[in-house]
Amino acid sequence: MKTNQYHSTDELSFEQKLWCGAGTILRSIRPLILYACLPACFMTVGMILMRDRTAESMISASGNFYYTLGIIFTFVLLHKRSKKRGSSLEEDTTMDWKILDRNKSVCLLLMGFGFGIFFSSLVTVIPFPAFLMDSYRESSSTLSEGTDQILALFSTSILAPVTEEIIFRGYMLNRQLTFFTERTCIWITSVLFALCHVSLIWIIYALIMGLLLAKVSIEEDNIAYSILLHVGFNCNVVPVWFINNIQALNNVIFANHLLVAVYGIAAGYGALLLYKKYRKETKKW
Repeated sequence: MKTNQYHSTDELSFEQKLWCGAGTILRSIRPLILYACLPACFMTVGMILMRDRTAESMISASGNFYYTLGIIFTFVLLHKRSKKRGSSLEEDTTMDWKILDRNKSVCLLLMGFGFGIFFSSLVTVIPFPAFLMDSYRESSSTLSEGTDQILALFSTSILAPVTEEIIFRGYMLNRQLTFFTERTCIWITSVLFALCHVSLIWIIYALIMGLLLAKVSIEEDNIAYSILLHVGFNCNVVPVWFINNIQALNNVIFANHLLVAVYGIAAGYGALLLYKKYRKETKKW
């Protein structure tokens, strides 16, 4: 159980705490290194096989494919590693889909979707400095560029949330809870999760999102709930992508910033109501 793993370190010296803490963090980020490196490794192999292709052309034409391939192989390798140790991925990450409460699951999924819409509208309406928006657009370009946008939608809305929850709130959080307090683990995993998003705007959003995901994961003692919340966060890209690709719809639904702001406020308010409902009713479910 996640919440019962932490052991007191009062008997350790400062140096011992520092050494043990650093070792715990290093062990906990191994799956993250795998997740970060595999897509680049696959793309490097692709460049070697296709010698006439540059890195820029590979990213533009096939970046989504290699990213998805990296996610899938990360999941497979983590599954095999758990099995080799005589355990299972579900046990190692505290993930159990069989005991999910339907009402709570729907609540978290819709809450994530509402917060995702709110963030997207916020970035659209507020005139952030150009250098921030440039880095944000560059990191978001996988859904509007390349030849495999459907694959990008699937990996962004489903594969990435599942894999990232397994890594950050599953392996990483569980391993850190063997040494650190719950609050410390929540902050460490959330900061690392945020830094992986590179762009400053994404980092701020991912930090807030990571704190909520980690809190839900610990409270429920089941990352299946944080996966649903994360899927909700990311799924807001699906209707936005669909509308943007139909010019007639885009001209009506996204006619001006005022409309976008209304959507964001409504979605954010709805997400807050769901969050309050979740906090109030979570002990009853």
